[in-house]
Amino acid sequence: MKIGKLIHFFVSTLYLVVVSNFSYSNSHNNNLENVYQHLRNKQFTEAINKLKDLSEKNKPKAQLLYAKILYSGEITTQDFEISYFWANMSKLGGLKKSSNIISKLNDLIDEENKLKINEKIKIFLNKSALAGDKLAIVQIAKWNLELSPEPNFENAYKWYNIAVALGIKTAKIKRDKMIENIEKQRLFEIQKESIKIFNKINNLGG
Repeated sequence: MKIGKLIHFFVSTLYLVVVSNFSYSNSHNNNLENVYQHLRNKQFTEAINKLKDLSEKNKPKAQLLYAKILYSGEITTQDFEISYFWANMSKLGGLKKSSNIISKLNDLIDEENKLKINEKIKIFLNKSALAGDKLAIVQIAKWNLELSPEPNFENAYKWYNIAVALGIKTAKIKRDKMIENIEKQRLFEIQKESIKIFNKINNLGG
């Protein structure tokens, strides 16, 4: 792909990402506009660095674009491992379009490495969730259902329970659905674990 077409592709992709989801803050969209400016000016290093920074701050739209660039390897070297990491983060963050690139990467990464990457995702989310990142709290609940070697309904319930307590109303139905798969005695124990984590997050936030 010629460099002019490449710039047009990424600028167009970025534009669609920015305008297709209005649930994110204006400040985040402004940050993505900065990436757009860097790409338009062929400042690829600056664009990549900005996307990396936004991804590490758990911004799903930036994560998806970063994953696409790392997969293509056109303005930076290909890195399927990191692309897989951020594509899955973006998907857990609610961007279903991430499934397209994940599907492609599934054929390029063996199962053993997928497990290792998924474990890194869990570590990243756990750290972010304990720091009070509400999105990460929902993401780690979903991780236990989608990326865990086996669906862990107990841990999913624990994090959805915390999410609801922190005011994330969309997590309520999912939290209640998890109860169907948990033994009654274990439920009380998991609720106590939720309380400890909830209090810890509030203390960090205070």
